[in-house]
Formats: sequence, structure tokens, C-alpha cells
Amino acid sequence: MRKRSVGINVRVSVTEKRKMTLMAKRCGLSLSEYLRQRALGYEPGGHPPKEVFDILDKLDEIAENCSAREGAAINAQTDRMRDSLIGGN
Repeated sequence: MRKRSVGINVRVSVTEKRKMTLMAKRCGLSLSEYLRQRALGYEPGGHPPKEVFDILDKLDEIAENCSAREGAAINAQTDRMRDSLIGGN
């Protein structure tokens, strides 16, 4: 891990800080890491809320109670959704 020993102080408004904090949270990053990535030219991706994955898990449970053919189709669709949400292929 890199040793980070130098700080940078930046003054922002309360509204700006709130927005930056929200954007960092959406990406699953600390505010410092989010700002570091943005400053270095990276564009962090959004992080779907846990509830999205909970819903996909419920769909998998529903698929278990369907016929084999219908269940396989539902599982295939939820797998595609998960891949899309987390950046899979």
C-alpha cells in the first residue's frame, strides 16, 4: 500500500460537501478515496444499493418454485441483471 503522508486542504460549501459525500457513498468509497480517484482522472462507477441484490435473490427463490424450464429462464435473466449491475460480461 502506498504511504500517503501529505494532505491537501480544499474549502467547499456545505452543499458541495454533501453532494460529494453522496457521490462517494454511491460508489462505495470514502470521500477521500472518491476525491483522489476523481482528481487523478478516474471515474468511479456507481454501486447499486443492497436492496437491488436482495430483490434478485428473491427472484431466484421464486425460480426454485417454478418448473425446471421456467426456473432456468428466470435464473438466466437474474444472472444477466447481476452481471450488468456489477460490471460483468
